[in-house]
Amino acid sequence: MSLRARWLPILLSGAFLVAMVAASQAIPCEEVLFPETAAILCGAWIQPHQAWNINRPRMLALMSIGSVFGLLLNLLVPWGLWGKAILGYAFCALCMNLAAADMTPMLSAAILPVLLGTDSWTYPVAVATLVALVCAGQVLLERAGLRERIDYRPLAFKPRVALASWGRRLLAFALVSAPAYLTGNALFAVPPLLVAFTELTRPDFTLRTRPWRAWAALACAGLIGSLGRAAVETMGLPLPLMVAVCFAALVLVWNGLSTWLPPAGAVVLLSFLVPYAGPLIFGVEVAAGAAAWVAVAMLFPGVRPSHARPARLGVQS
Repeated sequence: MSLRARWLPILLSGAFLVAMVAASQAIPCEEVLFPETAAILCGAWIQPHQAWNINRPRMLALMSIGSVFGLLLNLLVPWGLWGKAILGYAFCALCMNLAAADMTPMLSAAILPVLLGTDSWTYPVAVATLVALVCAGQVLLERAGLRERIDYRPLAFKPRVALASWGRRLLAFALVSAPAYLTGNALFAVPPLLVAFTELTRPDFTLRTRPWRAWAALACAGLIGSLGRAAVETMGLPLPLMVAVCFAALVLVWNGLSTWLPPAGAVVLLSFLVPYAGPLIFGVEVAAGAAAWVAVAMLFPGVRPSHARPARLGVQS
């Protein structure tokens, strides 16, 4: 993907994120700052072809349902973080299969409120509004010839295959996330890493042929977010300004690695929401967590380096 050819969608995406952050401060309402927005913008606006096999009505429905379910987990389920996250992951898997669509950012919409302890209905309203605006902007980009039209093809729902595939993912998720969630070190298993893990377990996801690039994109995003948050906390720089700077830095990383991995965008924004523990803590823990999640994803059957054709790397340029 050419950076020069995509400069306008990139600029518009950055402006959208800055506006979202500014709105969250003006209201003020922290729930309006939804980190997965950066990932959805990457997959729906920046990449010429949409990153997920889904149409706009299903995208809006799944993201909204996921955010409502995540909020209800906090309000109604008395379990700890680990149990709630497992339930959220299983629910999202069921919804995507029933909708015959692929929208892995739904996982983040459901698990993020559990991680942050969100208890306000403003959160699902904000998610639905932001996703609706992204969908509307996508329509305009299509009409302007700045991106390909969506070619959604409903996924065939085969109960036995789905149960086996998602059952393995759920088991791996439960086992790998347990040390992080049960010991109070949730940054090793933040929602964007769970989304990246799930995407990398898809047999046809050709970034599996370059797993180090997936890790590098996530690790660099964590570092960028950490430094941006540190600038806000220690130097008092405006949050919208730092989000703009961090997004620009992330674009350079995406382009430099030739790997436009959407969850990396969510990692950067999440750094501005989690409790601040120091200038590099978030970045170091995310990098370590990303290494574990990418490594586990590589254990799943699918595309291997020896089987791949470099020209067909889906999320690379």
